[in-house]
Amino acid sequence: MRSRCKLGQSLVEVIVSVGIAVILAIALISAGLISNKTARSARNNTEATKLAEQYIEQIRVFRDRRGYTSAFTSISNDTCYILQIPNSNDPSTWSLITSGCPETFLSGAVNYSRSLLFKDGASANTKLVTATITWQDSGGTQTVSSQTILSLWSVP
Repeated sequence: MRSRCKLGQSLVEVIVSVGIAVILAIALISAGLISNKTARSARNNTEATKLAEQYIEQIRVFRDRRGYTSAFTSISNDTCYILQIPNSNDPSTWSLITSGCPETFLSGAVNYSRSLLFKDGASANTKLVTATITWQDSGGTQTVSSQTILSLWSVP
């Protein structure tokens, strides 16, 4: 008797192997898209955190150059403010305004909005300042805030 040799692949084996290859390709593409989205979200969050800290530092410079009393006596609690910085690097020309709040600006390829909120501090002559940065992401509206307490101080 002659034994029969199987040459090649059967149609079922080919379909199963193509199916497995398609499933693996879809999984790899999905993982790549998810990691890209996560990296973009992390980059935007890092940029927003940097912008919030920068805004807090600008308020400190504003307070130091203008003086606490001059800078914050007319500030209302729980009102949205923006720090208006003309094209000059001279902090004596800066001002806190409520119009146009929150301020929208472009950083990289993302539109961010920023605002300042002031509240009276726990002790006299202190202000709790909150800088808030918001932006739209694929996950919706994202927000980062940074807070500090500014006080009336003088250099001896």
